[in-house]
Amino acid sequence: MPAPNRSTHHHSDAQTNQPVLPRRAHRTLLASAIALSTALGTNTGFAQQSVLEEVTVTAQKREQSMQDVSVAVSAFSGDAIDKMGFEEGLDITQQVPNMNFFAIFGEASSPSVSLRGISLVNFSDSWESPVSIYVDDVYRGNPAGSAIQLFDLERVEVLRGPQGTLYGRNTTGGLVHYVSRKPTETLEATASASYGTYSERILEGTVSGPLSETVRGRVAIKSTHNDGWQTNTVNGEKLNDTDSFGYRTQLEIDLADNAGLLLNVHGSKADQQSVGFAHMGYLQEANEGADKCAISAIQAGRCTSASFGMTGIEATEGKYGPEYVATGATDGLATQIDTFGTSATLNWDFENFSLTSITAYEELDKFLQDDGDGTAVIYFDEQYGVDAEQYTQEIRLDGNTEKTNWVTGFYYYKDDRGLITQAPTTADGLWHQEIVTLDSESWALFGQLEYDLSESLTLISGLRYTEEERDFTQDAGPSFYDEIDTTGELSDSATTGRIGLDWRPSEGTLAYASYSTGFKSGGFSGSYNALPESTLPVGSESIQNFELGLKTTLAEVYRLNAAAFHYTVEDYQAQVFLTVADGSVITNAGDVTGSGAEVELTAPITDNFEVIAGAGWLNTEFDSEQIFFVADDAYTLDGNELPSAPGFTYNLVARYYQSLGSNGDLVLQGDYSWQDDHYLQVENDPYSMQSAYGLANAKVSWHSPTDAYSIEAFARNLTNEEYFTYQNTLGSDWGYGVWGQPRTAGLRFNWKM
Repeated sequence: MPAPNRSTHHHSDAQTNQPVLPRRAHRTLLASAIALSTALGTNTGFAQQSVLEEVTVTAQKREQSMQDVSVAVSAFSGDAIDKMGFEEGLDITQQVPNMNFFAIFGEASSPSVSLRGISLVNFSDSWESPVSIYVDDVYRGNPAGSAIQLFDLERVEVLRGPQGTLYGRNTTGGLVHYVSRKPTETLEATASASYGTYSERILEGTVSGPLSETVRGRVAIKSTHNDGWQTNTVNGEKLNDTDSFGYRTQLEIDLADNAGLLLNVHGSKADQQSVGFAHMGYLQEANEGADKCAISAIQAGRCTSASFGMTGIEATEGKYGPEYVATGATDGLATQIDTFGTSATLNWDFENFSLTSITAYEELDKFLQDDGDGTAVIYFDEQYGVDAEQYTQEIRLDGNTEKTNWVTGFYYYKDDRGLITQAPTTADGLWHQEIVTLDSESWALFGQLEYDLSESLTLISGLRYTEEERDFTQDAGPSFYDEIDTTGELSDSATTGRIGLDWRPSEGTLAYASYSTGFKSGGFSGSYNALPESTLPVGSESIQNFELGLKTTLAEVYRLNAAAFHYTVEDYQAQVFLTVADGSVITNAGDVTGSGAEVELTAPITDNFEVIAGAGWLNTEFDSEQIFFVADDAYTLDGNELPSAPGFTYNLVARYYQSLGSNGDLVLQGDYSWQDDHYLQVENDPYSMQSAYGLANAKVSWHSPTDAYSIEAFARNLTNEEYFTYQNTLGSDWGYGVWGQPRTAGLRFNWKM
């Protein structure tokens, strides 16, 4: 096989203004395109509706085929997301091995992503997630509100394992990168409208095209409204409704033949009700010292507590389940989130290297209310407020020689947050308030070098140095805890890196081995600090990850990707909410080891039937001396598994196409995702055990002969599976759960120019 011609940054042909990819990527793309065309045959409808496409990703900061990247990456193009009916970018979590998603207070307010078991075990807005969210190359330090803006996507990339030698922010678990569609050189327009269960109305539209010979623009909007899928049995009002609007505008400017500037202004607004909590008593009888119930009875709402003297069923007037919750919160469960952001991306190509500069600003205003007890009793109603501003600057240089690809860069991050936590009313008329300011500043130098040892072997090495500082202030108002007024500061630094070997024994096959390290700085607790030691800084965590991977194409059309990994996280950061009386504690909970494997397969089974399948195996275990009390029982973390880390998961998408000749195409789709038993809390207490369950979705759509318009009918959670996405114990004899969404269905109309 001839030595590949290496190229790091896609340069533009001056006359066609089209990207010129590396020869290796060209060969891979061409071979895949020929094979796929052969598999599809002459069935134009199948080719038009298929989601089996070669996805070009930028996981290594240059355009490459996903099959040419020695990283465990899953990717979906925007077209595939649209065709498969994923309404939000976060819906892909059901179709990525060893990936989970949960939101304590609802998707818009506090989304948390788990990769290989690593997630943000913390509900406080004072922390950053070990799984980073990027939107158009810009890191989102606080992901609240990001879900509202995930539309009009070019692709989504999910990278598993530590990332830091190529990306601006260092992460221990991985990252999710959402890339929006860019302005086009020809006039384009799309529109869609849907109506579904709970009177859900979704409107989405885009317009894109040239404004002059050197300027192109794109505008995209999305509006979502529904009446809420939960009913508050106390007053009959709806909860967990949606009333959100998101927008994105972009200008792409040709500064010269070799330079371009992309300006991005985006934002969102949500004014809705939070998700309601399911009340759970733990006792067989409503008196002190009563025996505890069986876990199945507790999670079914059939048990009571001495604190409230009612079961979950009684709290919801006999209507216990996802659609019925109870709250006596006097001011409701408001969720209000406003976001605004802007970025400027400069790309400048020189003879032997390219310069990329990304300057970005993000701001977030958030107000959230919840009712922790989930009853009509005014006992533990909470309010959280966040006012955050973030500024980032990234500068990258990348280039290539005959045998190398290289990237080096500088990253600066500044994040200022103001937090307020309040319990305005309780049964005893007590008041709790904490006002926290947290200012963070970080800078890093990073780089990665790929060197061809031979025609088939490539050595990859990367290095990163990071420095971070955090300043913390807490002013306590009236409190049923100690009134703690304090300040603190924290400085961290770390050197992390990656070394790996890529082997390409034949065209279309990549095997790789890599060892990488990652770092997540320490921080401060932002809410429910009951004791002075609760406000002390928590130390950093680090990860060491070893991985083996294989990417290949079987019989020229079946794409198979597999990876096996083993990692160790030292000084894992975790939050434990003790009780209402004792507050919460954030600590370095110990060390965690994790090992597992992932397999992904895309296959055109016949000329009009295709399948996407995946599976993940995961085993995680704590090595810890930490002991916590949950419902008056002691639990050691030693030997525990990570929360939201099922031992086995699998996913499947099956699509069948039927040509109707001159009447268009009919597409039938079913998808399913299943996850094993897993805990929802780090203590692994039995109350937080979620039994195994699967979610099935279905869609049927008709497409016009030119695919200019289509109509689809869809259903999600077909079997109306009842499951919890989160659980928490707040007292010695009671706690709450957060339900997953029940079955929904709807109709959607799509049009494009």
